[in-house]
Amino acid sequence: MDELSYTNIKRALIAGIFLIFIIFLLIIRLFFIQVVKSQDYSKKAVQQRLMNISLGTDRGNIYDRNLIPFTAREKKKYIIIYPAYIQDITNTSALISKATGLSPEYISNRIKAAKKPLEFLYTSEENEYFDTIEKGKLKGVIIIEKKQRYSESSLCRHLIGYISKADKKGEMGIEKSMDSYLTGGNSGVIAVVDSSKNIIPGLGFRKVEGNLGKLSIKLTLDYHIQKITEDILKKYNLNGSIIVMDIKTGDILAMSSYPDFDQNNVQNYIYSHGEELINKGVWAYDLGSVFKTVVTAAALENENFDIFKKYLCKGSIDIGNITIQCSTHKTHENKELTIQDAFALSCNTAFVKIGMEIGEEAILDMAKKFGFGEKLCFELFEEKPGYIPKPKEEGIANISIGQGKIQVTPLQVTSMMATIANNGISMNPRLVDELINDDGVTIKKIEKIKPKTVISSSTAFVLKEMLRRVTIQGTGKAANIDELGGSSGKTGTAETGINFGKVTHGWFSGFIPSIEPQYAITVFINDGKSGGSYAAPIFKEVAEEILYKIKR
Repeated sequence: MDELSYTNIKRALIAGIFLIFIIFLLIIRLFFIQVVKSQDYSKKAVQQRLMNISLGTDRGNIYDRNLIPFTAREKKKYIIIYPAYIQDITNTSALISKATGLSPEYISNRIKAAKKPLEFLYTSEENEYFDTIEKGKLKGVIIIEKKQRYSESSLCRHLIGYISKADKKGEMGIEKSMDSYLTGGNSGVIAVVDSSKNIIPGLGFRKVEGNLGKLSIKLTLDYHIQKITEDILKKYNLNGSIIVMDIKTGDILAMSSYPDFDQNNVQNYIYSHGEELINKGVWAYDLGSVFKTVVTAAALENENFDIFKKYLCKGSIDIGNITIQCSTHKTHENKELTIQDAFALSCNTAFVKIGMEIGEEAILDMAKKFGFGEKLCFELFEEKPGYIPKPKEEGIANISIGQGKIQVTPLQVTSMMATIANNGISMNPRLVDELINDDGVTIKKIEKIKPKTVISSSTAFVLKEMLRRVTIQGTGKAANIDELGGSSGKTGTAETGINFGKVTHGWFSGFIPSIEPQYAITVFINDGKSGGSYAAPIFKEVAEEILYKIKR
């Protein structure tokens, strides 16, 4: 064999070995693609043929302390139409008309004009239309079942608040303050499409839930106590608020406000004068004689004050150019009263004299210690701080009986009563307890603010005895519940100056039972005429309902 032939054979052999190597590599690559990575590539191929169509924003739920939901308590079926994918408008409109009760013409016109998906409530009791759509026989149409964020039976609407229809963001209450936690990803529908983004006939749609980082909120509220307070306000058609607080923890168990509003149609109340959108539990109002509790606390904390000193009420008292009338004068005419007597009978003239003895600075300082003039519940952006005047800004006569510029919220008053019942220790009001996931597992526990001592235990003891006496012998007899351990509290009838002085607010605030108290309760009635005649009986009814029905 000559040298040339040998060279050709060698080249052919090298080329053959190289070709075999290349084929071997291709076989390995095909094996890797078809066997090892087959699932990944299949998923990518499918994803290239999927299109996500948003159905709106998903949100976390809002629960009571026992995980009873306040939101998303009801479900309804909705028909979702994607106009671009409708193949037969006439037949589609006819079937949807039967399922919704709307006219075929109306539905047809909506489909022709729409550029975005349409949504109709499924109202028919017949299942045949549901089955037809569910099985994909109507192209471009699906049925989904959605939880209703709010319903006709929703509770604590002011406290929960509402979300806007446009961007689903919280606009009021917990929905607003906790929006960043409640907001989740988009819930949508995935449609099978071709490379040109056109729907593939016969393959239909399927719904995919979104859940991107949303959390639910567990409140301190008790669903059943909240319902008790709301039912009573509605029963008597009272314009006002009722608040219930756990004395030992500061947990807000109920915060009701009436009249309320439809969370799904907030626009109906924007120009209303009915105060439907105002959460009266955290709104500031004139307080009246309930403020005598603050004056009494300031007096008892003053070591120079004589608790046994007596004051004669002549029906009125003049301070400068101001005359203060005593509306309860007939109950103690020609009698000398100690501070205990004057408190129980709500004697204005005696308290003006007491106020002059201890001074306005001591009284106003005590009011601030109780939390008046500042916000207490930071989870409610709508809360008002109220107003406590500066020294020499308001006369001692008005300050001593809670009139003039003094304004407080029902929540602040409830917190004060809880502090007294808790032996002078203030537990800051709490509304949000935990952040939880969909399974109810705690993600984050909201830390409690450290308790603080506001008044001495001895002062608290005397005040508790005085508040009990109000319901036994004084102006709050209508609030007494002896058979359930007794009630303690203070009446208030606040002159407002509204409508030429004809509008007066009725208050009763206290705690139950008198022995080993559990609940602090405040009843506020806007234009309630009288605390003793109107607010006190409501307090009694709330107290009885709670103590009879709630086991804690």
